[in-house]
Amino acid sequence: MTEDIDRLIASARPASPAGLSGLESDVWRRIEDRVSEGRMGQVRVAALAMALVVGVANGGLFALSARAEPSEMQVFSVSAGLSPIGTLGAGE
Repeated sequence: MTEDIDRLIASARPASPAGLSGLESDVWRRIEDRVSEGRMGQVRVAALAMALVVGVANGGLFALSARAEPSEMQVFSVSAGLSPIGTLGAGE
């Protein structure tokens, strides 16, 4: 970093016009690539948010519809009140 900047500029060879012929198209291509990457990031976030909303809605609807209908087998369930502790009045 102690070298003289003027000497470095003077010793540099000027770029030929042939070497710069594709520079503008390369710059625009890189800009388009970055813009498309940004759009893909937004699409991914939107898809993730939509999947979350659908999952929560599906889980909520499933929880509402998962209630079991009363059946004859309910006498064997825990909430039947036929356990020995229930007869002592401890579960009330």
